[in-house]
Amino acid sequence: MKFLIEKHRITKQAFEKVKEVVVTLYAHTDDSNDGLACQRLEDHLSAVSEMASSFAERFGMGSWGRALGILHDAGKSSEAFQRRLQGSDQHVDHSTAGARIALDRYGEYGVGRLLAYAIAGHHGGQPNGIASSQGAGSSLTPLEQRLQKEVEPYDAFFDLLDESDSFALPSVSELGLPFVPHRKAAPSNDVSARCFSIYVLARMLYSSLVDADYLDTEHFMTPDASQARNDQKRASIPELLEMLQAHLATKSSTDSPVNRARQAVLSDCVAAAELEPGLFSLTVPTGGGKTLSSLAFALKHAKQYGMDRVIIAIPFTSIVDQTAAVLKDIFGSANVLEHHSNYDFSDLDDEEGYAQRLTAQNWDAPIVVTTNVQLFESLFANKPGKSRKIHSIANSVIILDEAQTLPDSLLTLSLAMLEELTFGYGATIVLCTATQPALDMVWPFGSKPREITAHKDSFAEAFGSRMAYETVGILEKDQLISQLSEYDQVLCVVGTKAEACEIYRGLVAQVDEGSVLYNQSPLNVQGYFHLSAAMTPSHRSEVLDQVRQRLKEGKRCIVVSTQLVEAGVDVDFPVVYRELAGIDSLVQAAGRCNREGRNDAGIVRVFEYAIEGERQRTSPWLEKMKDIARSLIEENGGTMSEDLVRPFFEVRYQTEDLDAKGLFARLIDANIVRSAFKPIPFEQIAIDYRIIDEDTVPLFIPRGSDGAKELENLLAAENPAALSMRLQRHSVSVPRWLSREYEQTEAFESIGPFLVLREDRLQDFYRDDVGLVKPGEEEFRPLFF
Repeated sequence: MKFLIEKHRITKQAFEKVKEVVVTLYAHTDDSNDGLACQRLEDHLSAVSEMASSFAERFGMGSWGRALGILHDAGKSSEAFQRRLQGSDQHVDHSTAGARIALDRYGEYGVGRLLAYAIAGHHGGQPNGIASSQGAGSSLTPLEQRLQKEVEPYDAFFDLLDESDSFALPSVSELGLPFVPHRKAAPSNDVSARCFSIYVLARMLYSSLVDADYLDTEHFMTPDASQARNDQKRASIPELLEMLQAHLATKSSTDSPVNRARQAVLSDCVAAAELEPGLFSLTVPTGGGKTLSSLAFALKHAKQYGMDRVIIAIPFTSIVDQTAAVLKDIFGSANVLEHHSNYDFSDLDDEEGYAQRLTAQNWDAPIVVTTNVQLFESLFANKPGKSRKIHSIANSVIILDEAQTLPDSLLTLSLAMLEELTFGYGATIVLCTATQPALDMVWPFGSKPREITAHKDSFAEAFGSRMAYETVGILEKDQLISQLSEYDQVLCVVGTKAEACEIYRGLVAQVDEGSVLYNQSPLNVQGYFHLSAAMTPSHRSEVLDQVRQRLKEGKRCIVVSTQLVEAGVDVDFPVVYRELAGIDSLVQAAGRCNREGRNDAGIVRVFEYAIEGERQRTSPWLEKMKDIARSLIEENGGTMSEDLVRPFFEVRYQTEDLDAKGLFARLIDANIVRSAFKPIPFEQIAIDYRIIDEDTVPLFIPRGSDGAKELENLLAAENPAALSMRLQRHSVSVPRWLSREYEQTEAFESIGPFLVLREDRLQDFYRDDVGLVKPGEEEFRPLFF
């Protein structure tokens, strides 16, 4: 979408005369070139109102978007703000004026209040309605107090409004009452449903406004960026569907039970794409080809119902990398936006990387591959930067891969948002996993997703024949290490980083009898690997590439890992050992066993890890999941079975608090409606909705040539904080308390906001076998060094 902006270029001397009498009101000035470029306020308001209206029209609220665009910068009409454009250093609040006008024009109740939340927060963030004692960390003045503060006179705005031929505020009747979507499962007059609908509507309107404001300002201030955004050429949804169909037609596979089942999954997805939009589940055993099959559903469904894009949300960045790489090969990188915290746009050439960075701001791409964190935290965020994209989620197909990973403490609120997106914003949601959670028990507004797969029993039979579970009880450390060392290819998955490191080192020590490994080739060359979050994402990717290659070549490959190797990581071992965990985690680990059905049957051994007879304990939550799984396995005659997945989730959801932070309860408070929408806690919800709730600090590790290059970039950067996204691929996150211990050593130094491992201490604190070691362990030397 292209919007033209008129620029008036005058001399600075001429502009100085405006101090005495403001003849023309301006929104922005730019003195980066010869003379002074000025954007008229009328032009800015007109362009923003047009764009915001087009964005909000996706969910039937175009007139609301138009009103927001016209009112958002009304405060820029004040003499004080015009003087600021001339060089005055006086701070001017230019947002509150438009919020006041919204209430005066459209009423204190409902309409005006919702517009005011968006207008008042379009720069600093959507504020809470009133001061809240329920949470901490608020930094914004609540809307109610903002509306009562003194602001610079803005009478000139009304003169502009009367004289303008390019825009006019919609009437009260044009806007109507606040939009409440039609509900199939909950009556529209239900107070709790209405409260939640109002919250989501306010978020969508805010997104429409801030994205329009950013785009128009970008067009004036940085026209090159705006041009690059407009020049991007992308395929349409029908064209993308044809590309996928052509790709699938070229895939040849041997006739086997597994491949026949995969074809049946694809057929079911294609057939289900004609069903009406809404909530769906796709239950496919691991290795069932659900990535491309779900995409076939999504693209055909989007074409059938005129939807704008497909969004694939994945819980782990490692799977995002893997999925995005596959899709870019099929559709071309211009059509696939990969957006997560570790993604480095510098991997692309300059022009393409620049365009992708721009696209990541508002997800204006036909296929988006992202993380659950990025998707859900954006939906509940209150800052403009994170909120820009959410209007693009309306009228989209959203595939939630590994749906069982949504955190229990936020589950009610997360599911309510998914329901609202389907009820009121034209979205279709697909809950895609091998271990489908028992969500039919907990949908807040009573939704009933439709299952896409029509042959679940035959799928389970075909895929289940690949391997068998063995429950082997307690294994002492030495027993486990001895058993692992007997295999040429085996994967062992345990619950903590400390356990993975301990078992790996014990394994290495045992196989080192007679100095077999000492001072010879590195362990990875001999087929011994460790994987955990103590390693940087870049390092883990290298290790996984080596693992896949050795498995493919039939060479020795013994891997000890945390659960990060499970969901979605494409590796195929004949034997898998899995420490007891939730039933869903056991099934996900089993998906790494005989994945392609090449062996008659793989073996998945479920064990409990002990040292000197004492079971090793992890976090309280994980121990609770173990207790549920242990009880179910015992009730099943001591046998692990994938039939236990649903009973596991039933017990889990009955015993967990699915709104542990009380966020959903705060948003369905009847007082929100009764008090003219005054108490909506936008900022507090944004602060408290955190999928990853740990207080961690990234340590940058300049490992390898790429890491060393990023260190050079960091040292040369005028604004080091701007490199945070790029550096995450070479960083390890540690708890804040532990970061202080690293900081106290001489091996780490602060560069800007980052804690960086010095290159001359790299081998002491970061190992190619296990990654980052703790302070006090740096003197340890593995036997092969």
